[in-house]
Amino acid sequence: MQALYTIKSLYSKEEFMRFNRTLRFKNKKIVVFLSVLNVLLLVTTVFCLVNGDFFWAAVCGFYLVFLDWYLFRGTDKRMAKVFMQNKLIASQECEFRFYDDHFESITKNASTNIGYDKIHRIIETQKNIYIMYSDNQGIMMQKPVPDGFVDFLHQVAPERSK
Repeated sequence: MQALYTIKSLYSKEEFMRFNRTLRFKNKKIVVFLSVLNVLLLVTTVFCLVNGDFFWAAVCGFYLVFLDWYLFRGTDKRMAKVFMQNKLIASQECEFRFYDDHFESITKNASTNIGYDKIHRIIETQKNIYIMYSDNQGIMMQKPVPDGFVDFLHQVAPERSK
């Protein structure tokens, strides 16, 4: 059977980090919760400063800074470490072949056939396309992709395209 589209992508550290950052901000509940928590901590810090309670203002301010650092910079460091520990995908080229009813993911270590009905979600960014099997697992493809490929994806999984 002839593949409709063949795309090659490199699993680099930068792509892996971009993938994880994108997924981190796609969960709306977590983003809303963290935004509300940040506002509450900021308001509490200001309230404590106005009332002269400098100890609790410092505690809230420290927690606010630590929380934001942990969620952004700390998570990036952990993801870089995970990437470097996973020798099967680190800096490896992957070839994706798309057919009428499924697609294949081929690396030098493994090959996988995935039906389009198994796609949980499709995420498109300016630089990448992510085909997700679940909320936190999927494949990464760098753009540019062949003409018509994005339309093809929306056609085979229209209710999953976001």
